[in-house]
Amino acid sequence: MNQNNSEILKIWDVFPSPRQVVDLLIKASNIQSHSLCLEPSAGFGDLAIAMRECGAIVEVIEPIVELQSLLTLEGFTVIGSDFISTANLLNRYHSIIQNPPFSQQISHIKKAYYCLSSGGRLVSLVSNTPWQYNSSFYKQFRHWLTTVNAQVEELPWGLFVNSKRYTKVECCLITINKL
Repeated sequence: MNQNNSEILKIWDVFPSPRQVVDLLIKASNIQSHSLCLEPSAGFGDLAIAMRECGAIVEVIEPIVELQSLLTLEGFTVIGSDFISTANLLNRYHSIIQNPPFSQQISHIKKAYYCLSSGGRLVSLVSNTPWQYNSSFYKQFRHWLTTVNAQVEELPWGLFVNSKRYTKVECCLITINKL
């Protein structure tokens, strides 16, 4: 990782997905060849590259200008810089795979769900914070997950021990199939 990338990690809420996390998310996604997929906070492109390796047509969104340039050089179509405010995405994607900024994870998950086409699948890494606290905000989110028949899987500790940016955050995997 070069000096510029190290600075990006310090300044932004970026925790790149290590290979084992990428593999876990891709395995859960069941991506179909030639299907339209989205990575809504693409970062360095690890998930987007893995989706493309499965034969998907991948669009990305990324707020950091330097990383947008990197993604463009990798051959990706950058369609926006802020997932939440990017318009015209409803019912568009067969698969959305994400490791969203944990500070925005709930809004990213809900928006991603509505961007799925009928029969589409959302696979998202999340911190376990919504299951640690009983505030009305988290209760509402957990209730919403049940209404969309989400599967929530607690993941083993240490997923980000070998990441480009270490964190001790415990994570879950959310999978939602849109009917």
